[in-house]
Amino acid sequence: MRKKILSVLLLYLTLIACEEVVQRPLNIESTDLLVVEGIITNEKINHRITISFPYTSQNGSRSPVTGAVLKIKEGNTEYQVSEFPAGSGNYFTEEMRSVFGKTYTLSIQYQGKEYIAQDSPVAVEPLPVLNYEKVNDQYRLVLNDTGQDPNFLDHRISWSGTPSCISGMSCEAKIVFYDIKTLDVNEIYKPKQEEFTFPVNSTIIRKKYSVSPAYRSFLRSVLSETEWRGGVFDVQRANATTNLSEGAIGFFAVSTVISDTTLIIKKP
Repeated sequence: MRKKILSVLLLYLTLIACEEVVQRPLNIESTDLLVVEGIITNEKINHRITISFPYTSQNGSRSPVTGAVLKIKEGNTEYQVSEFPAGSGNYFTEEMRSVFGKTYTLSIQYQGKEYIAQDSPVAVEPLPVLNYEKVNDQYRLVLNDTGQDPNFLDHRISWSGTPSCISGMSCEAKIVFYDIKTLDVNEIYKPKQEEFTFPVNSTIIRKKYSVSPAYRSFLRSVLSETEWRGGVFDVQRANATTNLSEGAIGFFAVSTVISDTTLIIKKP
């Protein structure tokens, strides 16, 4: 009896959740907000921080913030950040790596204003064994939550060295799996995504990123507005959380990263 009631309830919720497409002009507000996207890790590289203005139209192009002065500080150590190429809104640190337990502060100076953000990296758990399965003559990743701590996995897939790579076409793909340890109904009932498959002998480079408590909150709010939206239990729209001071949105994250490489071999 309970199963029948639950089935009827879910059917009812599905029916009332149907959306009608309504074409209405958007009310665009002029704003001087800065949108900041950046993450530094324990990898000794030039880390990128991107600054732009909010989009003024749906599916619009990014309008870069150029000429800003950026610095990253940890204690008494200061790292320089430079825009490259000029006018791109992409700013790169000098070669550096973050250290577990330290706090890093990003300072942005632009048109007489200063914007501040802070984050501190937490530990990352070991990578689980890469799980994949055969689908006809292709393969697909099997992605499941693992471990106890919030994280996300970045998969870079390449089949450029296989016969399946057609000249003139891209033979690479990226899949990001978020495991941020939440219990959101809209995540459980999120829309099904299109299945992605790849050929045998593909190479997959995985990177696992740790997620600080503040970064987890940001990712949860972004996912609620993107990948988890469109199901039966959507949440009310709202701006994503941020760790930037007033006048800027987005997030400056510091993470611990581990990586591995796997060659996809034939499975029965």
